[in-house]
Amino acid sequence: MEKIPVIINDQDILAQKGATILEVALANNIYIPHLCYHPDLKPAGNCRLCLVEIENGQLVPSCRTFVSEGMVVQTKSQKVDNVRRPIVEMLIANHHMDCRRCPKTGRCELQRIKAFMRIDKESIQLLRLPEEELPLDISNPFFMRDPNKCVLCGVCVRTCQEIQKVSAVEFVGRGYTAKIATFGDKPIAESRCVSCGECVVRCPVGALVIKGYRRPATEVKTICPHCAVGCGIFLGTRDNVIVSVRGDDDNPVNEGRLCVKGRFGQGFVNSPERLKSPLIKRKGTFVEVSWDEALEYVAGKLRNYAGEEFALFASPYCSNEDNYIAQKFARVVMGSNHVDNSARLCQGPTIAAMIEATRPPFNSPSTSHDLSKVEYRGVGAGQGRFFHEIKRASCILATGTNIINSHPVAGLRVKQAVEKGAKLIVINPKEIDLCHFAEIWLRPYPGTDVALLMGMCKVIVEEELFDNAFIKEWCDKFEEFKDSLDDFPLGRVERITGVPRDMVEKAAKIYATSKPAEIIWSVGITQYSSKTDNVLGLLNLAILTGNMRKRPSGFHVLWGQGNALGTCDMGCLPDFYPGYQEVTDPEVRKRFETVWRVSLNDKPGLTLTEILSAVHEGKIKVLYIIGSDPAMSIMPSQRVREALKAAGFIILQDIFLNETAKFAHVVLPAVSFAEKDCTYTNTEGEIQRVNKAIESLVDARP
Repeated sequence: MEKIPVIINDQDILAQKGATILEVALANNIYIPHLCYHPDLKPAGNCRLCLVEIENGQLVPSCRTFVSEGMVVQTKSQKVDNVRRPIVEMLIANHHMDCRRCPKTGRCELQRIKAFMRIDKESIQLLRLPEEELPLDISNPFFMRDPNKCVLCGVCVRTCQEIQKVSAVEFVGRGYTAKIATFGDKPIAESRCVSCGECVVRCPVGALVIKGYRRPATEVKTICPHCAVGCGIFLGTRDNVIVSVRGDDDNPVNEGRLCVKGRFGQGFVNSPERLKSPLIKRKGTFVEVSWDEALEYVAGKLRNYAGEEFALFASPYCSNEDNYIAQKFARVVMGSNHVDNSARLCQGPTIAAMIEATRPPFNSPSTSHDLSKVEYRGVGAGQGRFFHEIKRASCILATGTNIINSHPVAGLRVKQAVEKGAKLIVINPKEIDLCHFAEIWLRPYPGTDVALLMGMCKVIVEEELFDNAFIKEWCDKFEEFKDSLDDFPLGRVERITGVPRDMVEKAAKIYATSKPAEIIWSVGITQYSSKTDNVLGLLNLAILTGNMRKRPSGFHVLWGQGNALGTCDMGCLPDFYPGYQEVTDPEVRKRFETVWRVSLNDKPGLTLTEILSAVHEGKIKVLYIIGSDPAMSIMPSQRVREALKAAGFIILQDIFLNETAKFAHVVLPAVSFAEKDCTYTNTEGEIQRVNKAIESLVDARP
């Protein structure tokens, strides 16, 4: 960027062309008082504290005035002070100055301005009006709002509007009666607020503060474990306890943004209900034992069982390293491929469809064609880098996902893309928040996604909107695919799906003509009987229009748990070794046997539900369950509980004593994400470093 010379307070500065006076001043350690400015927000100029004097004697708001070549600026002239000082004095006179008790003390911008301008109590005494004590809003479980300390800067209003696109709060009233309130002046908990806390971290004073806030002694850069977005965070610690969380502005995944769980949901690490030591069940009651005794007991039991009698449930909440060694233990030590994890229940159809679609032969029952020559790279084939690239998308097709609720920070990226001009197509039987941002909302009957997607493909083919060059280079049997579309005339598609044909045509044309285009989906389309075909239909759209292998176009799977994709990548699947290499492939198996120095079982293992059935039938005797609670999370729960009762020996490793523990014979305490160094793989395939923030609070091991 071009640099231009400016003079601020008689200091020669080379400033970035296009920057504001305030930005240049702050970048050069020249403080200009301000309350309503924040670098994440559009400049508003509400507070008028950042007024500066330029060469013609004019006073201008420095947050909204761009520098020009040769500009001369004075930030604290007498003329500036004559305007700025009365504003600050009035703010302080109407502010509850109980600074010693305020959680924001030492970090309050009004305190800083008062000290900078050397304003004393005597100068504002005459300005004070009788104080009216306004009630605190403590309805939100995570933060409280004190209107007595509000300076009406509008940062919270603009944060909610510009960043979160929620607009839970707004300005109400005029003049002396002006205030910031929710719609209907209801408590925060009854408003549209999503408790993300973005307004709280930007509030310059003590009007919005986190409940029970403690200032951290140290901070550690790490990753949030709650969902597969993998937001960057800083864990603040004091006395080996997590006391704060803030977003990592430098992490490209979230750029400092956090959702309610990321900002306020890390307290489980400090929970007094954590498992504190290994437990062995004796006469129906758990007894605390040492790790040596527990491991000796487990090893003795495992020696009595053959490989096929052992099964392992890995965890999408555990790290890549934990899951890799878990599946290796099952295969190398126990000789069993009965390895699975709950993430496969959610996105197993996605894995199957991607592998099927990106290598020959491709032959789906409902599509009966082959678009198969796209280079095979496993589950990530053709997948774009969502968080890095979604901003540049011209079109986004979202189906089977309530992304704003399930992956709030990813949902925020979609809303930002729409604000920049991207056209959003939402396919969902239910009206969700995302529909309010959509160019078009298709509302098919549940379970009719294949017909709808093939109808869109038919429109694209008939209108010749497909990418012929891409198809010729990468795809086979295109003519057979075109013939298969004869089964999906738009009249029939409308009868099957309930979506009017004109809307099908409109959606297809928007997607085909908007380049680059992204497709995002989640479990909403992978839980039907046609689950794999649903994903294949989406891949057909991407391949047909050439929206693969070209950044930023592509498709993106929204995985659920914190390391769901990484767990599958690490080989915690019954039919795949790490890297989605098939157990049944002799060459693949030979490579792993060479590296692991052991003969491996050549028979694919059972899936999670098949394992439970085999346990119920007495074929599998031992279960090692890591970071999972099948008694609560897998349906039908009664059938699962009966299977767990029938198991000969169950080892459970977790951080809490969950429902499955009732059926376990040994319980081993695990460490949390904050107590170890490891890696997680987020939903776009980015491997991120998780750094140890505290020493383990209990006698636990990874």
